[in-house]
Amino acid sequence: MPLPFSDVPAFRRDPLALLLDRAASNESAFAPLYLGLRPLWLVTDPKVARAVLKWPSAAIDKGSLVQTIAPLVGKSLLTNKGLEHSSVKEAVHRHVHRNSVVANLDRMIAIINQFVTRMLVDGRLDTEKDLPLLAFQLACVIVFGHDATSAADRTLLVNAVRTVEAAVAASMFRLPFLPRWPGELRRETQLLEEARETIKFVIRRVRASEHKSDVVRGLEAAGLDDEALAAEVLGLLIAGHHTTGATMGWLIHHLAEDPELAEMIAIEADEVLGGLEENDDARLKQAQLSHTFVSEILRLYPAGWWTSREMFKPVEIDGKKFTVGDTLMIAPWQLHRDARLWFQPHEMRLDRSYTEPAYVPFGVGARACIGMSIAWFELQLFVLQVSSALRFKRLTAGAPQPKPSITLLFPPSRYEVTMRDSALHGQDAA
Repeated sequence: MPLPFSDVPAFRRDPLALLLDRAASNESAFAPLYLGLRPLWLVTDPKVARAVLKWPSAAIDKGSLVQTIAPLVGKSLLTNKGLEHSSVKEAVHRHVHRNSVVANLDRMIAIINQFVTRMLVDGRLDTEKDLPLLAFQLACVIVFGHDATSAADRTLLVNAVRTVEAAVAASMFRLPFLPRWPGELRRETQLLEEARETIKFVIRRVRASEHKSDVVRGLEAAGLDDEALAAEVLGLLIAGHHTTGATMGWLIHHLAEDPELAEMIAIEADEVLGGLEENDDARLKQAQLSHTFVSEILRLYPAGWWTSREMFKPVEIDGKKFTVGDTLMIAPWQLHRDARLWFQPHEMRLDRSYTEPAYVPFGVGARACIGMSIAWFELQLFVLQVSSALRFKRLTAGAPQPKPSITLLFPPSRYEVTMRDSALHGQDAA
């Protein structure tokens, strides 16, 4: 019988490999992971995983594993449970959907066009620096409102969110019996406090702006003060901008690796972008190749690579009995790359069906990612615009490997950026 915490070293060394190995060597729907005093069960059957995610929250909900990050991120949609979660989600959900993107489509197109121009001027793309800032700009349009934040505000927010994300990543499955130096704790506490104060400072500026978004207005109407609103915004930005920025990195990587695919998407872009500039978002739905490409990238590199659920009542699932306090882990990374569920699971293929039960890049049920329709829209718009104008050549040596943190990150990489030939010819003709 494995000892408590015996999987922690392997998890901290390479959690992605551990999840795949443990699932492959297990024949039941639940594979044990020894990351604490009690086993944590990895749900390896996609139908069972979906059932767990849709289970009534009175019996199964986010529990102690997720609550360990609450002191770092505050009380928000990321950590709240039950009625507290549903009431805030309702206030946000009314304003975070595809229509809210369409209403800001011209602004988002302009932001990506500015990014394209800047990349051509620089001739280089630094994924660690450039993509999070682009994703942050796009997120700010939806979360804060058109022109409700300045470039200086966004820079402050990026640094604040990175501080919190780093603290969360460092805390994941830290062995509780290992001491931490008092100086280290004081430094972390100080940095987190400064980050929270920065976010509250920007929130106060946004609330005073006549350009503030419907999202902010909805949270205000729900009675949230600066502290609570800052926590919700932090949660939205952690769950949104970094995931989008990381996924953009993988999109660019595969465009660079497959010039033929990049040209095919560019041809599709030439056919639909003109309509989008006239706020005709229906044209985007006709761009099937870019939609499939984004779908496959989300399968290979799900930014939300794991989540967990805890039993608050005794429950029997798929013939296995769980008691109060038992914890289940559901890992889209494992479900998306399980050879029992997918043909050539580690390969990029554009002939797959994304209606399979094992395809859960944004989760399912009441706790599915609140911004999934926005993320999909942004990513498809991004890949069409950059493919239409740019070509990428990777300068960083070695194949990029996913970096598991609070989200699944794209590793720091640099690309040479040049203008697409047909885009250049089009400019000459003009």
